[in-house]
Amino acid sequence: MADPQDKSGRAVVNTRVRHREIFDISNLDQDEKILDENDARSAYRLGNQLWHTDSSFRQKSATWSMLHARIIPPAGGDTEFADTRAAYDALPDAMKKKLEGLIAEHSIWHSRAKLGGYTPTEEELRLRPPARHRVVRRHPGSGRNALYIASHASHIIGMPIEEGQALLRELIEFATQPRFVYRHKWRIGDLVIWDNRSTMHRATPFEATGHVRDMRRTTIIDTRIEVPAA
Repeated sequence: MADPQDKSGRAVVNTRVRHREIFDISNLDQDEKILDENDARSAYRLGNQLWHTDSSFRQKSATWSMLHARIIPPAGGDTEFADTRAAYDALPDAMKKKLEGLIAEHSIWHSRAKLGGYTPTEEELRLRPPARHRVVRRHPGSGRNALYIASHASHIIGMPIEEGQALLRELIEFATQPRFVYRHKWRIGDLVIWDNRSTMHRATPFEATGHVRDMRRTTIIDTRIEVPAA
């Protein structure tokens, strides 16, 4: 994910990780110093604390993600994962019926405005337009249905905005009950792999201005045609 721009509109470039396939998931700048809380990148990365699915804001969304821990804070900074297959299976039949055929619009800028208040430039809006995905998607491997929602999902197509957002909130709250969630407490050297087509995840808060959290992530883009949900 590219670094944001500062308030003057200039790109804030982070050169810590020089391979474009690897994302810098840290609170460090290019000089290995902890980001100031007023830095645009700090506001941008706060969005990682919301339940999300990697690259759902792209039309060609993500399959697998791999996250590697290099430096971890003494407290907090864990990662929670929610199983959206199990959550879908547990939905009442009436809700499953309601969700049939629904399509949500996803935008990185919607989630980044929620926590931290990051405001994109016109150029960023142009470069990252929203994407649309079915709320229920069938996994091509297992054949199981899974909810495809989370914080990038801004509204439901064809539904009044407030009504659609209320439905999305209801689904996220349902899918993130403790019975569907695994919390990973990181150790240095850990590598965790997950399937974005059937999970949501989020980072838990930590003291970002006092401790380093240095993680590296790579994500595989799904180039196959989406299999329609039943």
